[in-house]
Amino acid sequence: MKKRRIAKYILIGVAVLFIVGFLWQRISRMETFEKKAEEINPNITALVEPAVMPAHVSAPIRVRIAFPDGLKRGSNISTQLPNAALTYDLSYSLTKTLQKPASIVDVIGVAIGYIFTGRADTREIMLWDTVTVTSPDAPKAKFSLRIRRLQFDDVGKAAAERHGQRVTAVLKGADIPPGGEVVMTYSTTTPWVASGAFPVRVDVNKVRMAQDPTFVVEAGSTASRQVIVPSSVRPGEPFKVEIISRDKYDNLSASEDSVNLSLDGEVLDEMILYTGRVERVVTLDGPGIYRFDVSGTLSNPVRITDTPNGPWWGDLHSHNAWSADALSSVADPDHYTYARDVSALDYAALTNHVFGLEAGYWQKTQDWCESYNSPGEFVTILGFEGGIGYHLDGYFPTCSGPAIESQRYGAGRGMNEDKLTALEEDIDREQMIVATHHTGIGWGGANFDGSHRFPRQMRHIEIFSAHGQSEMYDPSDPLSYENAGSTPGFSLSKRGAHYVRDAWAAGMKLFTLAASDDHNGQPGKRANGLTAIMAPELTRDALLQSMRDGAMYGTTGERILLDFSANGQPMGSVLSEDVTELDFRLEVHGTAGISEIEVYRYVFGEDAEWEPVFHRSGDLGLDFEAEWTAPAVGHAIYYARVEQAAPIRVTIPTLQDRPVRAWSSPIWVGEPEIDW
Repeated sequence: MKKRRIAKYILIGVAVLFIVGFLWQRISRMETFEKKAEEINPNITALVEPAVMPAHVSAPIRVRIAFPDGLKRGSNISTQLPNAALTYDLSYSLTKTLQKPASIVDVIGVAIGYIFTGRADTREIMLWDTVTVTSPDAPKAKFSLRIRRLQFDDVGKAAAERHGQRVTAVLKGADIPPGGEVVMTYSTTTPWVASGAFPVRVDVNKVRMAQDPTFVVEAGSTASRQVIVPSSVRPGEPFKVEIISRDKYDNLSASEDSVNLSLDGEVLDEMILYTGRVERVVTLDGPGIYRFDVSGTLSNPVRITDTPNGPWWGDLHSHNAWSADALSSVADPDHYTYARDVSALDYAALTNHVFGLEAGYWQKTQDWCESYNSPGEFVTILGFEGGIGYHLDGYFPTCSGPAIESQRYGAGRGMNEDKLTALEEDIDREQMIVATHHTGIGWGGANFDGSHRFPRQMRHIEIFSAHGQSEMYDPSDPLSYENAGSTPGFSLSKRGAHYVRDAWAAGMKLFTLAASDDHNGQPGKRANGLTAIMAPELTRDALLQSMRDGAMYGTTGERILLDFSANGQPMGSVLSEDVTELDFRLEVHGTAGISEIEVYRYVFGEDAEWEPVFHRSGDLGLDFEAEWTAPAVGHAIYYARVEQAAPIRVTIPTLQDRPVRAWSSPIWVGEPEIDW
């Protein structure tokens, strides 16, 4: 009994020492971190090892900092890996937590916990994502570490940062001799997004190096292939067949491939050798629908017609690393090059968060918009993401426009009438187009029950993104926020009037779009959402005018041709409420076999519900056309939805087979009640 009491007192004493030591360590560290910045030698150099890394492997990443004149005790050395190295697994929203390696104090703490509770929580001493600091030239040097959540470029508040973690070491015990080094070793996972220049931030005594050291992440071998052609072309007009290979993380493949190009069983070109991507120019004379075959991979359909009208395909909502929660490289111009060369898009918008966006980055956004724009080939659209309690995207008519101050505190940060009024004035002044997105998601949705007010100019709503479908509340849907998997275990469907159907039923005149909301510098990535815009030419003016007219629809990413009309008027139209009959026409040309086609109707009035008024299912083939006549029922709204039989396999953020769908913009009978 006496021995047990003595053992207990010893353990209590150890615990007290542990707590005192911990508190002293914290206090001394706080004092050290308050030291004022000192001048440092501008000849200090830094490099990253390895300089070239494969995508998404667990490996040490070393940041080596050389001091030609040495470094004095008490100095601070900070480094920060890019966000892409700190994302959790393959998610662009969930973040790793870096920590110091377990010390003897940590081990003693776990042991004490085991003695008193009978349980040993070893998570804090067994994790892989750690960082250590050493100096091979000063064996007696010691370093105290502090890990803080900060944005890579010190933009905005630390609380706005999702991924960034800056590691600061305070030199103790000995000076670093002239010519000596300090090495910070991160035991973590390399980024899965390929880039030729991922930067690492280095600060010494709070002075940042003039040039960040960088490292390269290389793409892997071919895991998938896609064949892209224009959606409509005139007879006899040459057009490109783009053959694109990607690795398992959707980077442009680094391996060499050999393929044959065929049309209707006839080989047009054989043994085409290429790495990543290749183009061939072809000409078709006869009108009709065609699909090319590249060694078993079918292209999207191309319509040969005397009156081509697109659709043109693009991603209207994506980010690069200038958004604090995005993962691409801040040094590589990877957004528009990926959209143009890897996704083979016709147009793209870079829509970084205005909240916390550094002024210099907004200028670069405008510069990129201007420099990458090539009418007839690839069109850029200047945009941003903001919001007022819900999330909004805005699009400018040119590549010049201000960072909208009414949106500087961004999406999801509270409904505010003054901000709404200011935003409406900004929209009028800049002649912007605005859209709301992921409206049903639990952490950032919109309410269409009258509790949220929206800009009177808003005419567009996102029905699908990488987050999931916003068509209607259905957690069991494979495309719901729960099942789409962009933020596993975090994103949930919000019950209530938060969905596209609810907005339409509330009388809002909103046209349909789909977009990726990609945060990886990979806009247009397959199965993440694309918008099809019907327009006679590929120019910014033509695209934006068609958006204003509602001549557009959304898909999960496949380039399905969808034509839906009533009484000869296309989707996006408003018919007179006086019509007595409706002559519908529906035409679909898929990228694979079509399995289901539905047209839904909502008749405004008491106890109204959405109901299918046209339905076909089964093996509907690659091409489908139907015409039918139905009596008009007064004030109503109609839209079409298409699903293909074969899903698309995606690997990021989770391995899954994602259904392929398309949604038309509506056709209204009678003016929408809320048309501002």
